[in-house]
Amino acid sequence: MHRERVLVALSGGVDSAVSAVLLQEQGYEVMAAMLRLWPRSRCCDEKDIEDAAQICAQLDIPFQVLDYREAFRQLVVDAFVAEYQSGRTPNPCARCNQFLKFDALLADAQAMGATLLASGHYARIEAAADGIALRRGRDEAKDQSYFLFSIAAAALPQLRFPVGDLDKQQVREIARRRGLAVAGKGDSQDICFVPDGDYRTFLRNYVGSAVEREGEMVDTQGQVLGTHPGTAHFTVGQRRGLGGGSAQPRYVVALDVAANRVVVGGEEALYCSETRLENCNWLRPMAIGRVIAIEVKLRYRAPAVAAQLCLDEGGGATLHFPLPQRAVTPGQAAVCYSGDRLLGGGWIASSHREC
Repeated sequence: MHRERVLVALSGGVDSAVSAVLLQEQGYEVMAAMLRLWPRSRCCDEKDIEDAAQICAQLDIPFQVLDYREAFRQLVVDAFVAEYQSGRTPNPCARCNQFLKFDALLADAQAMGATLLASGHYARIEAAADGIALRRGRDEAKDQSYFLFSIAAAALPQLRFPVGDLDKQQVREIARRRGLAVAGKGDSQDICFVPDGDYRTFLRNYVGSAVEREGEMVDTQGQVLGTHPGTAHFTVGQRRGLGGGSAQPRYVVALDVAANRVVVGGEEALYCSETRLENCNWLRPMAIGRVIAIEVKLRYRAPAVAAQLCLDEGGGATLHFPLPQRAVTPGQAAVCYSGDRLLGGGWIASSHREC
């Protein structure tokens, strides 16, 4: 009997390894691939490739490394840099999922004869009355559905997230049971191509002096308070690096790239009751012009909060918050939910001063 073939996207870590184990135990014909994305990375370096190859050898499944470096540079890294230069704070993981892991890799999987693509994300795929639903992972602390909002709805039937019903301890126990060396391997943190977390140095090394354009630091009334070394060094809500001389704490409340200004104010100036989204993507049918009650996450680690959502005809949307939200940051993803179902979301376009 022909078994359904699935390609597992390995990272060299325990979550994707256990995904391969579970699919194999469920009777799928499993093969695996790892993406080479960046010369120095926290999730796809040579040690990770070695770990992934060892996992596949133990499980007796075919393994290959796919070179996505140029696509990753163009679609993820260059966009990351351009966003900072535009006064926005980017989310490269969601872009990588949108354009590479669940788009280009899905096409490659199909070319290899696979009908399904799986990964180690903590999320769930389930049938729903109106199609296929993408839901939060059972482990609230590990849920990664936030980073999946921008993948195409049409791809959902072909995706599998085998660890989505498990918590991290269960995943590690399965890996130990199968004798996988990565059972105790630590989780990846921060941006994969900025492994030390210092994005400012990365920007400086990548584009040089273009990020070092000195300008004015002003308060919300436009009064000049001092200078800054470049708007790309700042993000909305930032407190550090603003200099002293103020009796009350000051925060970045907006970045005016056109005027090369960093606008600062008190904490009260950070709160926003409404924001605009652009380039939205929805994973279930959504009505234009209708206001619906949802929950939204404005950052990955932020709790979901109540909001009212209204889609417009131009592919954007408006979010209204009954309780004003702090540091709504242009460039970040606003990811919308109904219960544990991921509806989709968009990129925050408006700064605090536009709310």
